[in-house]
Amino acid sequence: MTVDLIAYTQRVVPTSDKNPLGIVEEAASICYDSSMTDDYKIAKGCKASGHYSVLEHINFTFYVKDVSRALLAQISRHRHISMSCRSQRYCSEDGFKYVNPFTGEDADVFDNMMSDIDTDYQILKKYHNAKNEDARAVLPNACCTEFYITMNARALIEMSYLRLCSRAQKEIREMFTEMKKEVAQVCPEVANWMVPSCEANPKYPFCPEGRGCCGRHPKLADVYKPIKKNKEVIDGNT
Repeated sequence: MTVDLIAYTQRVVPTSDKNPLGIVEEAASICYDSSMTDDYKIAKGCKASGHYSVLEHINFTFYVKDVSRALLAQISRHRHISMSCRSQRYCSEDGFKYVNPFTGEDADVFDNMMSDIDTDYQILKKYHNAKNEDARAVLPNACCTEFYITMNARALIEMSYLRLCSRAQKEIREMFTEMKKEVAQVCPEVANWMVPSCEANPKYPFCPEGRGCCGRHPKLADVYKPIKKNKEVIDGNT
């Protein structure tokens, strides 16, 4: 897997502050008729209070390579992203690379299956005159792809809530971990906000999952346990 941050929002007129959060700070300051701060206090305050719209003023573009089409199907469900993806319709997938999610003997069995599919794909094209767009019907979700993806900071943070959760599939969790590392180099504040949903509010962490909790934080139901009414008189009523 390759994940590279290739572009992010910058000012037309360059300044000494290269952190894109400075743009958020400027945009957010007019909401309160306030002066900008050097430590992005207004931007951080907006994030803390749930005023996420100001984060939509800055974008990040990543180049992602050698991930599965299964991952592509998952990430494409998110809104407010722009993608340009390798096309199996126009590109040949002879000898395709793939993501093997298994280990040991299971991995060997999977490798053999992928080899058989590659043979079938080439048979369709060579002996049945199938075009790439038709032969691709036999290709697996494990087949590797590459794409460029652009999203604003709000979308990136909210996607991380889901995709950095321990319940997310390993491959996409690894991709967002790498994205976080890349963003940290240019905007550490946004990178720090890229956390699983259980840590979206660091002061009050809790797991919002109904089941399958990893135990990292208590479930919401455990934090707010229902109060059992006793048979005693409460406020003059029985």
